[in-house]
Amino acid sequence: MKPVINYDELLKKVPYKFAIPIAVAKRAENLKEFAKAYVKTWDNNYVSIALKELSEGYVRIKNEEILKILIPNVK
Repeated sequence: MKPVINYDELLKKVPYKFAIPIAVAKRAENLKEFAKAYVKTWDNNYVSIALKELSEGYVRIKNEEILKILIPNVK
């Protein structure tokens, strides 16, 4: 059975929808090259591991202040 990452729940933790794929890609790249995984997944895929780590709070975005530019200024 495949575990499902709830993207809406993930958006509550990381309120920048465009930053999530970037953070996951960077983490997956680190896992592939040298980093140790904090969680295990059924498929041992680097992207799956990175998504699960982000959703469970093991990994977070370092400088969220920079990400505020991604929020549109709609009036």
